[in-house]
This record gives sequence, C-alpha cells and structure tokens, in this order.
Amino acid sequence: MVNPGTESRGPVHHVFVDFENVPTVDLVGIGGKPVEVVLLLGKSQKRLELHLVQQIHQQAAQVRLIEMNASGKNALDFALSFHLGRAVAGLPATDLFHIVSRDKGFDPLIAHLRQGGIEIVRHDSFSLPAVLGGGQPAVAPAGRSAPRPAPRPVPPPGQTGADKVTALADLLRRRIAGRPKRKSTLLSLIGSQFRGQLAEGEAAGILDTLIRRGIVALDAKDHVAYPDF
Repeated sequence: MVNPGTESRGPVHHVFVDFENVPTVDLVGIGGKPVEVVLLLGKSQKRLELHLVQQIHQQAAQVRLIEMNASGKNALDFALSFHLGRAVAGLPATDLFHIVSRDKGFDPLIAHLRQGGIEIVRHDSFSLPAVLGGGQPAVAPAGRSAPRPAPRPVPPPGQTGADKVTALADLLRRRIAGRPKRKSTLLSLIGSQFRGQLAEGEAAGILDTLIRRGIVALDAKDHVAYPDF
C-alpha cells in the first residue's frame, strides 16, 4: 500500500468494497494506477473465486483483505465505516475515497464527510473507470448521480494571484477535516487546485501569502497550523 507519509506522491483513490453486498470485483487494470482497494469480507464468506485470488496476488501492493470474525446486523457496514474513518484521518487531504456498496445506508455518512471537505462517493458496483472519474457516474448522497465528488474550485483563465489566494483560503475554511498537516502536502494541494495554471514557483508564492495573512502558519519542522479558523 502507498505510504501515507510519502509527501511527494499524487492523489490516491482509496476504494472500500462491501464484498458481502457487492461480491463481483475485477482488479484487472489497477496495477500502476493511483488506486488502493480494501475488500471487507463477511464472516460467512469463506471462499473467493480463483480468478480474484490470482488478481489479489498480482496486485498485492494495492489490495488489502479485511475479514470479519463476528456476525450481526450491519456488522460489516460498521467495520467499513471504521476503516474508512481511520484512512480519512491519516491520509493526505488531496486523496479521494470511494465506497462500493448498493447499501444506501452509507449515504448519510458520505454526506457528512463531504460537508467536511472530504471527496467521497458511493458506487453500486466496482468499476475502475468510474473510480478514476471517466466511466459510469458514481452514486452520490441521496441517490443522485454525480460523475465526481464535490468539484474542486478551479480558477477561470486569467485569474490573478490574489484571486487564487482567496480561493485557497475559502477552500481551507470549508475543509473542516483533512486539512494538510505538512508544508509539502499543502503545496501539493495548491498545485492540484490550479493544475496547469501555475507558473514555476507560484504555488510557493501563494503559500507565502497565506502565511503573511495569518491564514496558515508553519513551524520549524514544516508542520502546518491554521490559526485563522
């Protein structure tokens, strides 16, 4: 699995599969893609199809199995929510999260996380193109279709440096959870918000302006704080 502490890596898609609810998963194609898959198996699921076992071995660095040792109503749902919450708290703010389940009971949790600035959607089936944003629409909270989670604020052409700083400040205020905790992660977030529109060194200039305005603060070890919030 990708080391959460690797600051130089780009955004990663973390896919949590309710395998009890969606037992058909095809992991072909995830190799080399920024995708990590967590398969949560119910207590009664003692066997996996041979082709899936082979795929798990082939993509061992990107797939993790979690087996439930207890049964009960919604036991796997609670376990999935727990592991998802740990991932959201420990991974960079630029990462994206996916739940693969036909169970709409996850939608209130998804809505809550999205309000906190976490990019997360639910899918009725496992589809790599949908996870990467180029295939079937994902299922958003309340069952509405959405090709991607809450869109990131990309500035229009010609936006000034001051406008970009304002846009970043607004984003950080809305992102109640998952704000970058390291300077390098924050710079990565700035770059992802304005991908293709920043001149060399401009991300660092935006960060310097955020610091001067007191919106963010850095300590001697490049840890980020947000005194304005």
